[in-house]
Amino acid sequence: MNPHFELIRPNICLLSVFGLIAGLLLVGIPIELWFFPIVAVFLISASGNVINDYFDIEIDKINKPKRPLPSGRISKKQVIIFYLCLSLIGLILSYFISVNFFMLSVYNTILVFVYSLRFKKNPIGNVVDSWLACSVFIAPVLIFGGFEELIVSTATILAVIAFFGNYGREVLKDVEDMKGDKSAGAKTLPIIFGKNKAIGFGKLLISFSSFFMFVPYFSGIFSEFYLFSALVCFFVGLYILTIKEVSKAQKTTKALMFLVILAFLVGLMF
Repeated sequence: MNPHFELIRPNICLLSVFGLIAGLLLVGIPIELWFFPIVAVFLISASGNVINDYFDIEIDKINKPKRPLPSGRISKKQVIIFYLCLSLIGLILSYFISVNFFMLSVYNTILVFVYSLRFKKNPIGNVVDSWLACSVFIAPVLIFGGFEELIVSTATILAVIAFFGNYGREVLKDVEDMKGDKSAGAKTLPIIFGKNKAIGFGKLLISFSSFFMFVPYFSGIFSEFYLFSALVCFFVGLYILTIKEVSKAQKTTKALMFLVILAFLVGLMF
């Protein structure tokens, strides 16, 4: 795979885009106005993944030696230039969408840089990463509305589900990466509290997110079509609780996140 393409983690970028589309549909943004927000979110998400790899090079030499940077397939200078291009173009596009959308984009761009530099190596990092993951659901509210509208927007409910689901996955991912994180002096949850407690906490968060999947239906946001999809996600969430292998649980949770967004889209379209 081309190292630039691999750096952006296209599956994560697409997950962000699908989350954004769910928010666009829920808020009722006309489809002809979707292009700039979709491209902006993809590019900003990609830039965050790139800078994250830049600061993770020493850890990845242990945990993921085949990644573009630790394997030597791309230089650190090239990564920085690539990051600056992605983030700059993404922010320029955001500026032409709306002032509030641009402000959120700037905030998230700065936050992901600081996260990659400082927060990722401690428990705050999981919270920051989960905010970044869920913010795409509420971003469409800011195209025509203000930040105060987020409190009452139904898009916030979707963001809460995404927040806890991603939080749980990140905790399990930290368990998976313990060896490299320890060598780098990181203070992640599994390193501080132990592997078993971290696994239990991560699965608890995923369970909470799975139960919360029913809130949009009982709140009258989505129809019975969504309820069926929510049930599928709920049972996958229960299945994750039974998985003993952390790597498999983490990857299944990532798949569940795609199923959750698919459930949102089903609820919005039918």
